[in-house]
Amino acid sequence: MKRISTGINTLDNILNGGVPEGSTVLVVGRPGSGKTIMAHQMMFNNASPDSKAIYLTTLAEPQVKVMRFQQEFTYFDSNKFQKSVIYHDLGSILRKSGPTHALAVIDQLLQQHQPSLIIIDTIKTLADMITSFTEFREFLLDLSLRLATWGCTAILIGEYSEEEIELRPESSIADGIVYLYGTEDKKQQKRFLRILKMRGTDFQGGENIFCITRNGLEVYPRLSPNLIEQNYQQFNQRLSTGITTMDEMMGGGIPKGSTTLLSGASGTGKTVLALNFLRAGLENSEPALYVSFEENDRQLLKGAENLGMNFNSYINKGVFKILHVSPIELDVDKHVYEIQRIVKENNVKRLVIDSISSFEIGMHDKVKYSDYIWALTDYFKSQGVSVLLTHELHDSANVTTLTKHGISFVTDNMILLRYAEEGLYVRRYLRIVKMRSSNHSTVMREIIISADGFNFVL
Repeated sequence: MKRISTGINTLDNILNGGVPEGSTVLVVGRPGSGKTIMAHQMMFNNASPDSKAIYLTTLAEPQVKVMRFQQEFTYFDSNKFQKSVIYHDLGSILRKSGPTHALAVIDQLLQQHQPSLIIIDTIKTLADMITSFTEFREFLLDLSLRLATWGCTAILIGEYSEEEIELRPESSIADGIVYLYGTEDKKQQKRFLRILKMRGTDFQGGENIFCITRNGLEVYPRLSPNLIEQNYQQFNQRLSTGITTMDEMMGGGIPKGSTTLLSGASGTGKTVLALNFLRAGLENSEPALYVSFEENDRQLLKGAENLGMNFNSYINKGVFKILHVSPIELDVDKHVYEIQRIVKENNVKRLVIDSISSFEIGMHDKVKYSDYIWALTDYFKSQGVSVLLTHELHDSANVTTLTKHGISFVTDNMILLRYAEEGLYVRRYLRIVKMRSSNHSTVMREIIISADGFNFVL
């Protein structure tokens, strides 16, 4: 089946390659949800001298106003205006001459330009002008027949909520329905896209977050918690943690391609151990990514330097990346997509996320939180990426809290860092709690973090 790109690569992937050619798709949502931007983005990305697009405006918004706003986006190409992108006002024709003449004008435009794409913005305005429900339904059927005869793909924009679209006659003739909507809170607006229907193709269901930028809509596919087949042969290879004693406790190091959960209270040494893990990889020519929700780049690098670890040369070479995002502004889908992109583009072999507790803060649905961690770790395992997740505990002595929200189930290895008060002193300890399919030490060992770095007490 031939497909037409939406002009948004990630949305094309959600649609398994794009919109089926010759289909009629409703793009619906309340005013301001991004419908017109999406339609223009699709139109300008597809229009060419051999594949024209027609944009039919109604009384919803004047044509000159639509164009003035669309010129602010990078996809707008003035060279295509009225050449391969044809604008025409349909609302005035419908108001003066009625639906029969409006259909005749559409016929004329189809014959004259033979477009591959036609957009009506908005179909709701036409519905409001054709007051008879029966007459409007007949108008839609006649329109659908004409478009199908010409093999033209159609985008019908409608200002409807999800509840309203279920009752509209447009939904019965539409091959696909794309729903744009948003939520408002005191911190920020969040926008979402869902494919409600798409005949003739498989698609990824569920809620996908998107943003409106100068480039148009940028869609971030949700992380689907589907099990990916693993190649567990890679687990036979061991990676150094950068700490000799710890490698010995783990039977030679961390299994390659596995996921390790490093849990402990604040100040127990999670970040220091994670940096040692990445430095060992960088010294072995393994590109690394550090995702931080707490310390920014400067804080992280300065703290590492104080402990004898200098990463500047690796950053200059482009083999070490640091991604810092405030957990207050975190959009989990968007952020996970960005992590995947950086890992792929830079061939990252070792990944640290410090900490997944920030994911938990950013997600009110704790079941979804567990699904996300599962999908995240499963994805990177399939890519042969070794992942270390840090997790903050409020009770550093309680091993059972490691199983919170089922996170221990999705990790291969578990390391616990804890405090212990002994008289006037507070000491730090480390224990290997779990290593899947591997022998390891279960002895709790005292550690010291100083200017010399992360060391075990002999």
